[in-house]
Amino acid sequence: MLTDPGDVRALRTALRDLVALSTIPAAWVGREPSTIAAGLADVLVRSLQLDFAFVRLCDPNGGAAVDVTRGDTWKAFPEWLERHRPPVGQSWRKEIIPDVGGGVERCRGLVIPIGVNADGGLVAVACDRTDFPTETDQLLLSVAANHAATAFQSARLIHERLRAEAALREARDTLALKVTEGTGELRRITAELQAILDASPIGIVLFRRDQTVQRCNPAFERLVGWTADDIVGRRVPLGEDIEKRWTPFVAQLDRGEGFSGLEIRIRRKDGSEFDAALAGAPLADEQGRPAGFVANIEDISDRKRAEEALRRSETYLAEAQRLSHTGSWARDIATGELTHSSEENFRLFGFDPQSARPSTDEFRRRVHPEDRGRVRDIVDKAARERMDYEVDYRVVLPDGTVKCIHVVGHPVFGASGELVQYVGTAMDVTERMRAEEERQAHLWFLESMDRVNRAIQGTNDLEQMMSDVLEAMLSIFECDRSWLVYPCDPEAASWNVPMEHARPEFPGAFVLGHDLPVDPEIAKAFETVRASSSPVQFGRMSEHPLPSGAEERFRIQSMIAMAIHPKGDRPYMLGLHQCSYPRAWTPREERLFQEVGRRLEDALTSLFMFRTLGESERRLEEAQRISHVGYWERDLATNHYTWSDENYRIFGLRPQERLLSFDEVQELLHPADRQMRAAAVAEALRGGPRYDVEYRVVRPNGEVRFVRSVGDVVRDESGRPRRVFGTVQDITERKRGEHRRMAQHAVTQILAEAATLEEATPRILRAVCECLVWDVGALWRTDREGGVLRYVEVWHKESIEVREFEAAIRDSTFKPGIGLPGRVWSSREPAYIPDVVHDANFPRAPIAAREMLHAAFGFPILLGGEVLGVMEFFSHDIRQPDRDMLDMMATIGSQIGQFIDRKQAEEALHRAQAELAHVTRVATLGEMTASIAHEVNQPLAAVVNNATACLHWLAAQNLEEARQSAEFVIADSHRAGEIIGRIRALIKKAPSRKDRVDVNETILEVIALARSEVQSNGVSLRTRLGDELPLILGDRIQLQQVILNLMINAIEAMNEVDDAPRELLISSARGDSQSVLVSVRDSGPGLNPDSLDRLFHAFHTTKPHGMGMGLAISRSIVEAHGGRLWAAANVPHGAVFQFTLPIGAETVAGPNVRDPSAGSLPTRPK
Repeated sequence: MLTDPGDVRALRTALRDLVALSTIPAAWVGREPSTIAAGLADVLVRSLQLDFAFVRLCDPNGGAAVDVTRGDTWKAFPEWLERHRPPVGQSWRKEIIPDVGGGVERCRGLVIPIGVNADGGLVAVACDRTDFPTETDQLLLSVAANHAATAFQSARLIHERLRAEAALREARDTLALKVTEGTGELRRITAELQAILDASPIGIVLFRRDQTVQRCNPAFERLVGWTADDIVGRRVPLGEDIEKRWTPFVAQLDRGEGFSGLEIRIRRKDGSEFDAALAGAPLADEQGRPAGFVANIEDISDRKRAEEALRRSETYLAEAQRLSHTGSWARDIATGELTHSSEENFRLFGFDPQSARPSTDEFRRRVHPEDRGRVRDIVDKAARERMDYEVDYRVVLPDGTVKCIHVVGHPVFGASGELVQYVGTAMDVTERMRAEEERQAHLWFLESMDRVNRAIQGTNDLEQMMSDVLEAMLSIFECDRSWLVYPCDPEAASWNVPMEHARPEFPGAFVLGHDLPVDPEIAKAFETVRASSSPVQFGRMSEHPLPSGAEERFRIQSMIAMAIHPKGDRPYMLGLHQCSYPRAWTPREERLFQEVGRRLEDALTSLFMFRTLGESERRLEEAQRISHVGYWERDLATNHYTWSDENYRIFGLRPQERLLSFDEVQELLHPADRQMRAAAVAEALRGGPRYDVEYRVVRPNGEVRFVRSVGDVVRDESGRPRRVFGTVQDITERKRGEHRRMAQHAVTQILAEAATLEEATPRILRAVCECLVWDVGALWRTDREGGVLRYVEVWHKESIEVREFEAAIRDSTFKPGIGLPGRVWSSREPAYIPDVVHDANFPRAPIAAREMLHAAFGFPILLGGEVLGVMEFFSHDIRQPDRDMLDMMATIGSQIGQFIDRKQAEEALHRAQAELAHVTRVATLGEMTASIAHEVNQPLAAVVNNATACLHWLAAQNLEEARQSAEFVIADSHRAGEIIGRIRALIKKAPSRKDRVDVNETILEVIALARSEVQSNGVSLRTRLGDELPLILGDRIQLQQVILNLMINAIEAMNEVDDAPRELLISSARGDSQSVLVSVRDSGPGLNPDSLDRLFHAFHTTKPHGMGMGLAISRSIVEAHGGRLWAAANVPHGAVFQFTLPIGAETVAGPNVRDPSAGSLPTRPK
């Protein structure tokens, strides 16, 4: 249904023009081609309101074209027409010209060919309308052009036929008069007749009675494609259609009857067919007998196509009228009767289209009586002024149905300019009128709601919003008073009016904000309103009476009210008073009132929520400030961030200073963290894990803060990311605490693992830098004699280069109070510098500036009250002092001092243990004096014997025997030297020496030393040494002491055994894949199980004269080598002592004398 007035007017105009054009062909019947062309041009310019029109009508038979032009807007049209003339064999095409030029206003042109095959000419028009040409314009122009082509063609045909008929009549008359004048005149007439026949566009052929061709003119030859030579004397095959009709044609002609106007299909020589109009006349011989007939054949294919196009147009028009409920009509001015009325026009007025056409008076009687006079006046005035007219009126159908009709009339003038008739349309606009009423009601509703919405949205102040809404309602409903009551609660003790608006003549009924008691009448009104789901009307024109006394007290005659329930508050009652007259509100007004109430309910809820939200936001802002948590949101379309105030504060910016883009936020990050954050954001946008990243922020003042940012991606229905939102928390204090704990733990672990401070120093510098995120660390030691601090160690991250600053550290010394190290030395307290570049007491400041080093701190290494050294650290960032970190570093300085003190005590203990081990070895060797002397005497006795033999052989001059005796002397001397060397090695006090040791070789060396002791005690010694044992890393002398101590203990234990063999077995084997196992088994009395736990304790002994240190020292030696020593019972009797030694151990410790520097600060790095 069309509701837009513009669309309705456009359709109305198009239909009017279409109807006007459809009636024009009747006015062109019998007119000259020039009149038809001029009429078409005039209709186009006047009816279609065009600025330019050109009409060309072409004769399809080759005659001269007729051109007519109206208007001069398209000044360059002749040149355009010449440029766009179609090539030979082609036709004009439809074309739209955006601007024809030549005028102030822009004109658009349209060229439309005429005829089905575009061979009837063309119509060219121009108009300055911006929407020209619409589809309707093009359709109307096509219809007008086709009508003109049809009329032109018909006029041509009629003219040619009349001319031919006149010529034939003239020829016949002339022939009758001249027959008697002689044969010569007959030949001349015959020649003239032949010329006429030859020139005729209609095919003329003479047939004999047997249908053979006697003669034909050239037009016939052209029509059928046969030449006269081919067909004269023969029957021409002209197709099935004419063959079927030959017999009745011939019978009719034999009766002397001619025929005309027959339409048939004729086949050409090439097999194609065309529509033809056939006329025939009989021929008789001299006796008057039928001799044949003459036939006229006219090609009417173009006319048939035009008629078909016209029929289609008429069908389309009828269907369009039916669908649009639009009828067309034509009324003759002279008679006042309708000369044309379409079927739809009949139906509009309630007439049957199939019945007889009603008169004009019958049509007039269907017009509503109240509208007849007005319609008559409008029609008569239009006729007097010869103008178009439009009129709306009602039609009353026989069944009482009333329709609204819109009629448009258009005058048609004759050739001499007289008003001939009116043509026009009648349209049923009942639904449109009804829709218009509904539209006006809906528009009033929307405009009213828009006014209320503007009042609601115009302010966030609750009281002002109430006032604006009530003022708008007063105007919208044209009532006398609008108000709000609170609370609408029959159980409440009181009620008041928070807001009211009234017209001046009916002042306010209430005192705003004044509490009034809830009496029974008011309570009943509250109950009534709350019980209803729609507005409730009170007063004489409704079922609910006004509260008693209200009519007189407040001058109320009618009231409408409803309860509204904003969330978060008690109900309100919204109402209107009509004081000037009793009023019943219409359903439309009730609906609007209810919608306003609902909208006000939502607005009150929103404002209450807005107030609550504002309070919540203030609390949230305070919570964010306290917890250092900010909120952010990034719009991916604009790439800008929205930040909370705390977010700005975390980044060191003024709140709401400006909107930042992604790249601008990146610039606020520490350079080392930018790529990491960008990668995390990109991964989250690609659908990866949730955005959760920690990074550093560099504030405008250079301060570095640690933050943690967590966010989620919001996507649209297609899965594309639209925005990212989340929180950012300042975790600087937490990170600093973590870093401090990590640093303290790392330093504590290093001090627990390191053997010397020289080993621990670079590790401590690195651990502090990495854990606390600093870049450079240095250690200075106190030179008491020189009174300065000297460089010991420097460390920096591999990712930075500080060559000049590192060289300055190596080459510098500091006196007390000078520079950062000197300041710490003299104060014995940690010191912090936020930016050394601007520190007056920092000699290395220029170098630090070039190396971009800023923050620095240092702390002393204290032992008691003495400063042993100073550690200092540097960062590329500007950092504010951290008291907790300095306190922790002071503790670390004390830990390092305690480490030095502990290492000095350990070294003293190690020296005492080494001294004790040496004494034990000497004591053991002292107990073996006799055996050692025996071992030494054996090679010495052999030396004496062999020397005596050598002298004897020399005296006998037996040199070979003397040489052998001398070699024996040498060998025995070497053996005695080796024994003495082993003894000296065991007795000698020397520091531990780490070597690759063959365990089997060490066992054999100890056995050789104690062989005499074994033999003198009647002990049977056996060995079971493993093959291809791996070497171990250890001290050979200490391991010999362990094996020797275990052998002596076993020998002494077996002294008490007299009734059984004394057997000693020493074995070696692989303990496991990582150790070698050595066992010493004896057959002595065994071990007391109760004393096994104390067996290796110092000063515990089972021998009468023992010190109780041998096994304790042996276990400490084995454990210092990373092994284990234990004892167990031997089966069937005796004891077994076993120990393991790890393969390839990298360190050897134990009771030995250490480097004296292990417990103090090193002087230079190795």
